[in-house]
Amino acid sequence: MSSIINYVLKMFPYMFGVIPVFIVIRMIFYKINKKSKVNLKREVLMLVFFMFLIGLYSQAITGSFSIKNININKINVVPFKIFIDTYKEVFVNGNINYFLISFLGNIGMFIPIGLLIPVIWKLKDKIIILIGFLISLSIEISQLFLNRGTDIDDLIFNTLGTIIGLVIYKIIDKGNDKNDNKRI
Repeated sequence: MSSIINYVLKMFPYMFGVIPVFIVIRMIFYKINKKSKVNLKREVLMLVFFMFLIGLYSQAITGSFSIKNININKINVVPFKIFIDTYKEVFVNGNINYFLISFLGNIGMFIPIGLLIPVIWKLKDKIIILIGFLISLSIEISQLFLNRGTDIDDLIFNTLGTIIGLVIYKIIDKGNDKNDNKRI
C-alpha cells in the first residue's frame, strides 16, 4: 500500500505544475471564442482531468527516451500472463505489492478517465473506452523507449479501469432523465 501512496505523492508536483499552463490555455481559448461563456464547474473538472493525466504520465513515463532502450525481454504480448505472475509473486514470493501495483493499480489508475470524461464532454461510451485504450497504448508504446516493461496486460487492465469508471459514472448519473444528454 505504501508503494501506491508513493506513486501518488510523486504525481503531485507535476499535477500542480500544470495549473498555470491550463489557466493560460483556457484564457486564450475564451479570448479567441468570445461567444463562449465560462462554466466554472466544467473548467474545474477539466483542470482536475488534465492534472490527473499529467500526474499519470509523470509516473508511467519516467526515464530517458532512447531507441537503444528497447529490450525485447521486457515486452509481454501474452494476454493475462499477469494472473500467473501475480500468483508467483504473491503466493510464492510473498510480494503483495506486485498485486497492488500490477493488478489493482493498472485498473484503479484508469477509473478516473472513465469517470471524468463523460462528466466533462458529451461522448459515446465506445469513444470514452477508446480514449482510455489510446491513453494506455501511448504509455505502453512510450515505455518501449524508456527501458521499462511494456505489457499487453497493462493495456487490458487500464482499459478495464476506464470501463469501470464509466460504469460508476452511469450508476451515479442514473437518477438523471435518460433523454437529458446535457453535460456540465
